[in-house]
Amino acid sequence: MAAGEVLRLLWGTVVYRPYVYVFLACFLAFALWQLGWKRTLTFALPAWAIAFAAEYSSTRNGFPFGPYAYFDGTRTRELWIANVPFWDSLSFVFLSYFSLALAAAVRTPRAARAEAPWPALLAPSTPLLGGLLMMLLDVVIDPVTLQGEKWFLGRIYAYPGDGFWFGVTAANFAGWFAVGAATQWVFQQALLRLPWCRDPWRRLPPVFAWAVLGTYAGVLGFMLAVTVAIGDLRLAAVSAAVSAATLVPLARALRPARALLAEPGA
Repeated sequence: MAAGEVLRLLWGTVVYRPYVYVFLACFLAFALWQLGWKRTLTFALPAWAIAFAAEYSSTRNGFPFGPYAYFDGTRTRELWIANVPFWDSLSFVFLSYFSLALAAAVRTPRAARAEAPWPALLAPSTPLLGGLLMMLLDVVIDPVTLQGEKWFLGRIYAYPGDGFWFGVTAANFAGWFAVGAATQWVFQQALLRLPWCRDPWRRLPPVFAWAVLGTYAGVLGFMLAVTVAIGDLRLAAVSAAVSAATLVPLARALRPARALLAEPGA
C-alpha cells in the first residue's frame, strides 16, 4: 500500500473515530507528564503490538478473546491492518495505561504519591489489579459496541453465538484481563531492564492520581451515555451499577486517611 493511501486511511480513522483520538490525546498528556517521551513510547508500542497480535489471533483461532469476526465495511474509509481495524487495537494502549496508572495510584500510600515513580508502579502484583480494572472497563464497553449499528460506531464485529453478558462471552473478558496484565507486566520489565527507562522521573502533584481516576471514569461515562442514547435502559442500569461498584472503592482508596479525633479534654 502506498504511503499516501496509508495516510488517507489513517486520517479516515481520525474522522470516523474521533472519540478514540480524544482519549488517545488524554493518554499522551498523562503519560508524557508521568513517564516522559521515552517511557511513553516504551509502553505504547509493545502494548499496541500485544493487543494487535491478540486480536489477530482471536479472529483466527479464538485465543485469547474467544472466536469473533470483524466486518470490514469501512476498509476503504479507515486504516485496517490485515483483518483488524487499527483504531481497535490502538484503544488498548490508552485503556491499559489508565488501568495501570490507577492500579499503581490506589496501591501507593498518599504520602508517597509525590515520589517518582510511584512505588506500586513496579510492584509485581500491580498488573493483576490493572488487568482487572481493564476488564471492568470492557464489562461496560463491549455490550454497547456490540450494538454499534445503533450508533455512530457502526456494525464492527460479532461473536458466533450469544454470550452470557448481553451477548459478550466470558472468554472475551478473560482475554481483556490477560492482555491488560500482559501489556503492563511487559512495561514493568522494560522499566527494570532498558537503559533509556532509567532517566529521571518527574514528581507528580497529588491531583494527578485523581485526574487519572477522572479519565478512567470518563471512559465509563461516555459508554454509559451511548447506552442510554440507543435506548438500552436495562443495559444502562446494569452498566451504571458496575461503574459505581468499580469507581466508589477506587475513590475511597485515593482519599487521605482521616485523622483520629482527639479525645475530649486531651
